[in-house]
Amino acid sequence: AARAARLARELLAHPGLSGAGGLTATGFRRRSCCLYYRVPGGGVCGDCCFVRPPRSSPRAPSG
Repeated sequence: AARAARLARELLAHPGLSGAGGLTATGFRRRSCCLYYRVPGGGVCGDCCFVRPPRSSPRAPSG
C-alpha cells in the first residue's frame, strides 16, 4: 500500500497532472468537473469534485 501511495504521489506531481486533484484518506478527488451529473440519470462520478450533484438554476444559461 505504501508503494502504491508513493507511486500515486509521484504521478500526480507530473506537470500534466499537477493541480488536477489530490489524494484524500480514501482515494483521489479531482478538482475539475466531467459534467456527468448533467446526463439524464447521471449523478456524480467516482472521483467527483462535488459531494452531491449541483442543482441547476432556472435562470442558468443552457448549452
